[in-house]
Amino acid sequence: MTPAPGLRGHGAAARTTRQRQRFAVPLVVAAAAVLLLAGACAPIGSGTATPPPTETPTAASGSPGPKTVSWPASTIAAAVALGGADGEFKNMNDDISAAVNSQDPARIMTAMNDALAFLQENQQSIPKLQAYVATKSVGDRLAAAYATMIQGLTKVKDGLTAGDAKAIEDGFTTYAQGSAAYASVQPDLGDIAQQAIVMTRLLSE
Repeated sequence: MTPAPGLRGHGAAARTTRQRQRFAVPLVVAAAAVLLLAGACAPIGSGTATPPPTETPTAASGSPGPKTVSWPASTIAAAVALGGADGEFKNMNDDISAAVNSQDPARIMTAMNDALAFLQENQQSIPKLQAYVATKSVGDRLAAAYATMIQGLTKVKDGLTAGDAKAIEDGFTTYAQGSAAYASVQPDLGDIAQQAIVMTRLLSE
């Protein structure tokens, strides 16, 4: 016998409730972790700015001037782009945390998709830092941090699709590790981003 429409609706609601209950504990843990990370990943421009590098006076000019050694244009563009994207990290973590706190798997999935799109777009600029000797170290560290964050969020998505609460928890743990690695490289990213901005201004003069 076909259930009445009201009963079908009741069954769907019950399934959603059971799903949220199954995910509740790992999602609460994940929410706490993401909230901590959102505070740790302050935008690189929020602290004291590092002054642009200068060089000592030359015999020709007799006066100091801005550093004249310029990076490749692609490296400058990548540093500026990644430095600009850094300011959006707190917003991304706030969105993830709000989705997790909602206990709504559909909303969490949307937050994962949005965060992955943001990270994967930024990730495309990292090889340009790795290709230049002066920025290679920062590029390598960013590459590792981004890869770990992306891996973690992908695990969360897979766990949501499979209804696997343990996979979701593991995914957020991996994401937290990547976010911590990103936070450790933020000051150096800020330095090269500021240098790149100075070079952009000099090239435009």
